[in-house]
Amino acid sequence: MQSVKGLRRDLRKMSFIDLPLIVGLSLVSILIRSLSANWPLAVNEFDPWYLFYNALLIAQVHGNWYAVPPDVLGWFPWGYFIELGNTIGLPFLVALASLPFYGTYGANAVYTVAIFSDILLAGLGVIASYLSIESITNSRLAGYMAAAIIAVSPALTYKNLLGGLPKTSWGAVFILFAIFLLNQGLKKKNIWYGIPAGIVLFLAEISWGGYTYIDLSLLVAAFLLILLNRNDEITANLYTIMVVVTSFLTSLAPNNIGFMSGLAHGFSLLLISAVLYLDLYLSRTLPKEIVDSRNLIVIAVLIFILTLGLSGLSILRPTSAPIPSRYYAIINPFYQVTVPIDKTVAEYIPQPITAMIQDFGIALFLSVIGMYYLIRRGNLVGLWLLVLGVASIFGTSEQPYLFNYTAYMVATLGGLGVYYISDNLLKGVKNGNGNKILVGFILALVGISLVADAGLATLASNEPPAITNAATSFLTTNYSWVSAANWIRTHSPQNAFVLSWWDYGYWLEVLTNRSVIDENNTLNGTQIRLMAEMFLNNETFAANVLENDFHLYPYGSPNYTIPVYIVAYDAVTFVYAGSQAQWYVGYPPSFPGAFFGYTTSLGDIGKAMGAMTTIAGYPLDEYVNLTEINNTITQIINTYATTNPTIAQTLASQVSQAEPFAWTPKAYNSLIVQMFIESLYQIGYGQPIAPFTTQIVPTSSGYTITGSPLPRVQLMYFQPAYIALFPVGNGGAGGLYYTVYIMVMVYQFTQPGTVLKPTVMVNS
Repeated sequence: MQSVKGLRRDLRKMSFIDLPLIVGLSLVSILIRSLSANWPLAVNEFDPWYLFYNALLIAQVHGNWYAVPPDVLGWFPWGYFIELGNTIGLPFLVALASLPFYGTYGANAVYTVAIFSDILLAGLGVIASYLSIESITNSRLAGYMAAAIIAVSPALTYKNLLGGLPKTSWGAVFILFAIFLLNQGLKKKNIWYGIPAGIVLFLAEISWGGYTYIDLSLLVAAFLLILLNRNDEITANLYTIMVVVTSFLTSLAPNNIGFMSGLAHGFSLLLISAVLYLDLYLSRTLPKEIVDSRNLIVIAVLIFILTLGLSGLSILRPTSAPIPSRYYAIINPFYQVTVPIDKTVAEYIPQPITAMIQDFGIALFLSVIGMYYLIRRGNLVGLWLLVLGVASIFGTSEQPYLFNYTAYMVATLGGLGVYYISDNLLKGVKNGNGNKILVGFILALVGISLVADAGLATLASNEPPAITNAATSFLTTNYSWVSAANWIRTHSPQNAFVLSWWDYGYWLEVLTNRSVIDENNTLNGTQIRLMAEMFLNNETFAANVLENDFHLYPYGSPNYTIPVYIVAYDAVTFVYAGSQAQWYVGYPPSFPGAFFGYTTSLGDIGKAMGAMTTIAGYPLDEYVNLTEINNTITQIINTYATTNPTIAQTLASQVSQAEPFAWTPKAYNSLIVQMFIESLYQIGYGQPIAPFTTQIVPTSSGYTITGSPLPRVQLMYFQPAYIALFPVGNGGAGGLYYTVYIMVMVYQFTQPGTVLKPTVMVNS
């Protein structure tokens, strides 16, 4: 084929300088992201566990994605499906790569490919950035800059750790390869480049799932092309061949792709072809005076479409629009403050410009210059990249979960920005009105920025997998989650039902192979809110929900059929104060520094007194006594401000961070709090101490602390079945030392009067 032969010729033209530089940058990118291999290798983060699960299912049916069995574990008891629209593409590719080894190694082959596919991604991202930008500019400098920015990007490292299976990053890399192939076709005036471009674009759409975003960005780019009077027959033909290939392949994908079926998606792409051909036809047939006015016509059409779209969005509520609320919030920022997930999950909370700068570095500013370059010089490919960049930067500012896609757009646009500045300065030098020193200074500034980014990326890479880090800030490995998940898998029947906060849904679904009430893609209005209400009310409320809403009955009941477990976790601190052993829920804010009896939480207590109350719609002051916090800080200042201002400042800071533990009576009676109290008493040694009851007692060697024990709790409908603790570190000062554990509790739904003998596993 002509396109393949042309592509081979293009790649042969890469000089001996290009190859080692790009390989070197690829190795830098791989090494930075591989630093997480200091910790046990595992599928990383939450969502990737579900992607790995799908890859395993596809491998089990020998790569036939039409034969993948339904997922009967998620969205219990309503959802019997795999979300093929945006979760099957990357698992499909992982499964295909593992098939040659699956017969010998089974699931281990899929697992290995899933983990190390991100090493391939780290290298491919550098290559794709270089090829796409070098092709657009015909400048190796621009390509090198784009590749270098990608290689050291902190934004990528946050999500693309080993085993992260980042869908959006794979989508971005495939898009950049499509941009390269499409632009080569325009440069060579060879429309057959559209075939490989269409195949790569298809891979982008099934691996990422951002099909609607791709369609709309191409539509806007086409309008800009017409507006700037850069449309021609080669562009229309090349684009049409690309989208015909993409449309055909996506129509073969199982189920659907996003909010539109594969067929409708194909028609939407071909509609853009019709727009390009219509423009060419009108340019040839309409009177010259009308053709000269077409810019005004195009602008009028764009304004009409924009007005129509905004009007429709303002009339339609997200409940009636075919757009989930979390995505509608990007389009309508005024609606964002009403979406619970956007107020409780960091990845959906709008970030300030300082966070954007930290994520993307100097490339964020250079990308603006790159956008200007594309407006002045861009063809359809360049304008498409422009639209992708603008949309992704805006989307990431609204919802940061997109940043590991946006990083590629910012890097490529940043490479264009460096090229545009340097090229114009060098032209000035050539014409006698420029300064070579200024060129060197700008390149040095970019280089220093890249070194700083590399440092941030390296630090961010040195993290353990989330499953062994238990969603804490501790850079250590703990096995309490692994132990608890393994216990459920080996000690419960296949039809068991597991309840937990939604963050751990995919973990528990995949690792235990059991049904879960909610997982990481569950919509807020359903099970997540219900789970929040169950945790925040007493056990009778939770039991009524299980029996009346889910028709699940407690163990020991005549109606019992399905075992039901509820899982929660947090840090707990074990302290020897004098001769007394004490337990505190949470961990010291100054960990591993001095402990003064106040703790904070990154686990379920912290989430209960924040995210859960928000999603359930409960006032926070019903659970957190803010007056007690303020009074405690005032008392500390009055006691220590004059005699020991350092202690006063330290204590006041720790009290303010202990907000999740300033429990009201309603919080004390909530299921989530009582689960922790009962579990600490089940350990068998040490007394759980009530928050905000600690007194500091000076001694000859430092100090000790005393506090009121928490009243004993014996839940009737929920009994502890398994409690796992694993130490994550020691700390202390002034003669008072402590150990912080991660505690994961597995409770079973039981009939009052039924007695379980819990298993307590310390150092699990």
